Amino acid sequence: MKLRTLTRMFGLVLCLAGLAACREQTAGVGPGAAPTLTPTPRSTPLPAVPTAIPPGDEGNAIRMVIRPPGPKADAESAIEDFEAAVLGRSGIVIQVELVERYAEALAALCESSSGQTSVAWLNAPTYVAARAQNCGAPALEVEQGTRREARTAEAGSIIVAADSNIRDVTGLRNKSWCRLGSEDFYSWLLPTLVLKASSLDITTAKSVTDYEDIPALVAAVAAGDCDAAGIPANALDAYAGAIGDAAEEITVLTTTIEFPYAVLTIPVEVPLGKRLALVNDLAAIAEDDTEAVIMRSLLAQNALVPVNSDDLAEVESFMSSTGLDFAQLGN
Repeated sequence: MKLRTLTRMFGLVLCLAGLAACREQTAGVGPGAAPTLTPTPRSTPLPAVPTAIPPGDEGNAIRMVIRPPGPKADAESAIEDFEAAVLGRSGIVIQVELVERYAEALAALCESSSGQTSVAWLNAPTYVAARAQNCGAPALEVEQGTRREARTAEAGSIIVAADSNIRDVTGLRNKSWCRLGSEDFYSWLLPTLVLKASSLDITTAKSVTDYEDIPALVAAVAAGDCDAAGIPANALDAYAGAIGDAAEEITVLTTTIEFPYAVLTIPVEVPLGKRLALVNDLAAIAEDDTEAVIMRSLLAQNALVPVNSDDLAEVESFMSSTGLDFAQLGN
């Protein structure tokens, strides 16, 4: 009995051992890799962007471009004192640049949007071109003469010999011309415009001869050395002594509208406050007994007077009548 019981117990132990051996094995979970910490992003300060220096402040002078009406040497000698006079009145820094052609002044003005900010003193054609190209607006005009003789503009006249068979502008086709030079407004640019307004082209002139001054120009027309010439409308009176009897031997064929001597044109790049201060400074300098003399070497002014686009509407209308594309002038 005891033996049988022991045998059963032994068999039960073997079965339990077999079951333990046949149990499904599961993988144990071992220690894992330590997690990597991601750093928190932090903003990096950008380098400071330099602030643009306003036009007219130190380090960014406003360039003032002038074609002097008199000797260049006289104008050059006045630049330093003129710049100092403007600086002393309002603190505006200007840099005067002299040019030989108004087209150069126009080009500098129209480059203000992409380069150094420039204001420019322009004649009638280049002023109209500046307006057509949206390069600036008028602010001041040069005035010459005093009291009743004061004026900001001058008409032009075309003269021919008194015994000439030329009776009107159309008779100037293919004629010979006398002039003071290719850059002179009244003796060359004005006749060019007058002929264009009548659908004529001065480049077909039979000949063109340059003379030293207006009295010599008038004498050449009177003598028949050329068929026609352009002069300021007041030239016969202004040079009466030097012209002498030659005045009796010429006749005025036509007289134009009045054209401004010089117009200060300012681009939008000049801040309004600086614009007003500059205009006031220049007008005040023109009225100052000492400083006006300095400025006169640059502009030949007796005074500077305010002007706006409406005041120059007649000039723009005349220029339009020529059929020339002023939007392309200087380009």
